[in-house]
Amino acid sequence: MKRVSIGWSVLFSVCLMVTWGCDDGDEDPPGGLTAFEIEVTCEDTVASIYQDPGVLPTELGAILRCAQDTPLSQAELQSMADANGYAGTAFTSGAQVYRVLYRTERGGGLAGYSSAIVYVPDVPRAENLPVLVASHGSRGQAAACAPSLRDRTLGVQADFERQVFPLLGSGFAVIAPDLAGYANYGAVNNPPSAYAMAEDVAKSTLDGVAAMRRLFGSRLTEDVIITGHSQGGHTALSALAYADSYGLDGTLAGVSVYAPLWLSLRTWGALFFASDQYPIATSPTPVAVSVWYHYTHGELLDGQGHGVDLFATGAQAGIRDFVDNDCWGDSYPKLEALGTEVRDLFDPDYIQSIELPATLGTSCGDNPLCTTWIDRMLNDRPHITGNAAAVPIQLVYGMQDTTIDSGRMACVIQRLEQDAANYSACVFPQEDHSSVLDVGSDKVVQWIAHLTLGEAEPTPCAADESTFVDAAGELLIECATPPPND
Repeated sequence: MKRVSIGWSVLFSVCLMVTWGCDDGDEDPPGGLTAFEIEVTCEDTVASIYQDPGVLPTELGAILRCAQDTPLSQAELQSMADANGYAGTAFTSGAQVYRVLYRTERGGGLAGYSSAIVYVPDVPRAENLPVLVASHGSRGQAAACAPSLRDRTLGVQADFERQVFPLLGSGFAVIAPDLAGYANYGAVNNPPSAYAMAEDVAKSTLDGVAAMRRLFGSRLTEDVIITGHSQGGHTALSALAYADSYGLDGTLAGVSVYAPLWLSLRTWGALFFASDQYPIATSPTPVAVSVWYHYTHGELLDGQGHGVDLFATGAQAGIRDFVDNDCWGDSYPKLEALGTEVRDLFDPDYIQSIELPATLGTSCGDNPLCTTWIDRMLNDRPHITGNAAAVPIQLVYGMQDTTIDSGRMACVIQRLEQDAANYSACVFPQEDHSSVLDVGSDKVVQWIAHLTLGEAEPTPCAADESTFVDAAGELLIECATPPPND
């Protein structure tokens, strides 16, 4: 079904109503569509979403808490998107907003729970909509970094809005999980979200689908679309890889990723080999990610309190303080206070054990610490095989990206080619890691509407996967190694 006319949207926003219509809060939107109504009791406070949920039920996706949040009118949504740099089609809908806490499972099998923000359109694109799950990019692992908090003082919140708002404004319903570990941060049996741990992030994402069905099941089709940006691209592709073995409440119709961080996770060990090229003061991002990766995996897989085990004795307290309190930024003074480069932060024995195996792919020999961490790194980039290989993947990328540059993106493309994944690329020559969201979102919305609602197929992008590979699948841009692209 086509979206409703822009004329209605303007009238709707001018009325400044958060219920249906200007005269009556019970009216449905035009075009014969009916309003979304939540199908569970939703009377909790927003603050309670982030508190101890008590005894957990066994049912994955069960709603533990639900709170109504401040709605967004079409005008408000459009204004915020425009301020971020949005360059797509004018929005036709605002959104009702909820925050929820739902049951999930952690990597390694620990029972868990994830907070999420949920948006349903004032003017739905169709009577029944697919489930859209939006996976956020890197933000930091601390409680304060959760995207559902809607903290616009965090610079990365703009990228989250760039990813999600065009979906809402186009009349889709979206659940955006924070991922398990953000709510009730630091509580017993609730370690932080494990950065780029495929199993951990995939489970929270897949159970977000089940949670959405409990909230609005009568209005949702069987189709599921997972979207993601940067680290969220890794999350989305991890969910694709785990969907068959873990389970999904519905049919995965497609995965759409912007500049996905679908790189070898050996990267965060290989960084030691090139440590002097990435001073903390001038190249803070890879150092911070290596810290988040190692600390959060240790907390989840080795036990709470063990996140610091790999770090230098004198740096451990500072590392814990950084992870527990700091979000994504342009610089990290707490890390700078601990040393000048990444080697200063970690235990020398760990560096010696992992440096060459991570960088060059050499054997760990009989070193169990090295073997454990190389196995973790390899497991965090699962192959897309079986039914997953047939699921359509849309990859959107800007060639001016310096966060994941074209050489690294060539590694992503090479891996998808090796897995014979069903992917296509939409490449924007002049866009970067953030601006590609502003200009590429129309293609994403059209692609989703085509797959799930039978709307017209998007027109071809100006450039596609042929930017990276020829017809035989041979790379035209060299994959940037080390580490090995495995």
